[in-house]
Order: sequence, then structure tokens, then C-alpha cells
Amino acid sequence: MFVSGTEPLAAAQAAWSSPRPIDLCVAAPSSTAHETAVFACAGRPIRIVEEPLLSARWPGEDEVGQTARRADALRAVYALDTRCALVVWDTLAALSPGGGDPVMVEETWLLHTAEQIERHLPFP
Repeated sequence: MFVSGTEPLAAAQAAWSSPRPIDLCVAAPSSTAHETAVFACAGRPIRIVEEPLLSARWPGEDEVGQTARRADALRAVYALDTRCALVVWDTLAALSPGGGDPVMVEETWLLHTAEQIERHLPFP
């Protein structure tokens, strides 16, 4: 389940209404994403880990670099030992048309999307 760090209520609603119990929360390193993760997981024994690849654009990073990092982030989430993770991005603009609406994805989508992103990146 992907959620935006700027939408704590939507993140909490997504966590509590998930069809499978959330067993891990992965958050971008920003304070906003961390606070959203804590809020969304409140009252539940869910471990929260930080993943720098989920952050908003880094200083000096161009759009191609940010897109490549998103592919790396999808692979990193895929590699985690979890049944159902809540993933708190700094922004969901690239994954959700509304930019803040939670997005539920299947495990196979993570790898497929990462591969598609990498195939369409321009060569350096």
C-alpha cells in the first residue's frame, strides 16, 4: 500500500482498511513522512523503517535521476520480507493521479514497473 506523507488521514485510513494486516511500514526520511507513518500505524505493533530512496527530489537531481531512483525504490520495497507493507513516500505524484490518494499494488507490479521505468530511461 503506497501512501503520501502529506496525507496522514488518508494513510491511516488505508492502513486500517487494508485487506491484509500491515506488518511493516517503510517511510521516506523526511519528518513529514515519518510523522505520517507513526500516525497511520498508531496503536498497532508495526515496525517502521526509513528508506532514503522514497524521498522527494534530491538537491541537484534531475527528473531522469529521480525517476531512476523510483525504480530502485520499488526494487527495495520488493526485497523486504513482508506480507503487506505500508509505504510512505514524500509524494505520490508519479504513482497516483491525485498525488495523495493511497495506491494498493501487488508484489509483481513492483518489479514489472521498475523494469518498465528502467527500459524507458534515456542512456547517460
